[in-house]
Amino acid sequence: MSAIHIRPADLADDAALRALLREVDMPGWVRMVTTREPSHFAASRRFGDEQTFIGHDGDVPVGMFACATQPLWINGQARTAGYLGALRVRPSYRHRARLLRQGFAVVRQSVPPHALPLWYTAIGSGNHAARRVLEAGLRGLPRYRYLNDLVTLALPARRGRRHGLWQPVPPAALPALCDFHARQASQYQFSPVLHARKALETGANFHAVQHAGQTVACVALWDQRGLQQARALGYATPLARALPLLNAWAHMARRVPLPRVGEPLDHGYAAFLAVAPDCPAPIDVLIEDALAICPTPILSLGLHGAHPWLALLQRRFHPARYATRLYAVGFDDDHALGPRPCQPEVAVM
Repeated sequence: MSAIHIRPADLADDAALRALLREVDMPGWVRMVTTREPSHFAASRRFGDEQTFIGHDGDVPVGMFACATQPLWINGQARTAGYLGALRVRPSYRHRARLLRQGFAVVRQSVPPHALPLWYTAIGSGNHAARRVLEAGLRGLPRYRYLNDLVTLALPARRGRRHGLWQPVPPAALPALCDFHARQASQYQFSPVLHARKALETGANFHAVQHAGQTVACVALWDQRGLQQARALGYATPLARALPLLNAWAHMARRVPLPRVGEPLDHGYAAFLAVAPDCPAPIDVLIEDALAICPTPILSLGLHGAHPWLALLQRRFHPARYATRLYAVGFDDDHALGPRPCQPEVAVM
């Protein structure tokens, strides 16, 4: 077996990284890829500090992964934690446990666990091959401890209706918005710690709802189509044959159509969403109002699998759903997490 060389990627690897993202799919009823066009590294600066690694067999790129340090809420405290993502391995190399061991060894060398003890990652619920390997507790791999599901809802903008609740937030008001967001987001594990400068750097359009002179809700409508894209590589039979009919029905029923093979999902994010308990507007009205002003035909929102909003939003908007499993990744120590639900921001994963 030839040796695989894994090293930090640089700008000279941009084309190879983008090719791996385009060509290596995430299995399931739909084979999806997340691409970063036209630049891999431009998308890596959305939130936190990301470093990408690439593996070569000789001169052939065979895999990649990324690790990002992010400011997150952990047990109600602002902490720095690590996110492991963008793991892509060409199919002919996926069963080489040694390759995974090499990759995780590189993570340990790059960011020592004692300096950053807490890591998390997400695996698609339908990606059974990856789950079997990473959940197996193989020697030389970190321990993957399941936390909870994260459900991403793809909400159709055609179901929006303007209520005039969401108002744009000017840059000067971002510090106050971030203070409000912190009070709500700190109730969850792995939710983002948002600062005014970082909020401004995202380029997202921040909005807030005011009641009695106080902020009672905030959201960022974040169109990332110029940075990264979700594309379908193929569908399971017989769904592939029925796709034109299903999409015709989806159009008439105001539901989310499935993208044709090779085409991107035309979506943006309802990012950094936070709602105070005393907000007078119910969540379905807030979402309906956000859909009316979002710049994309589809608005994606991530909620933990037991979130009380899920059933209502499913019934009211009939979104498409994508479920992932969240894991704490333990290298040496397994950081103690309290009972709060884990809800990272899907727009920065």
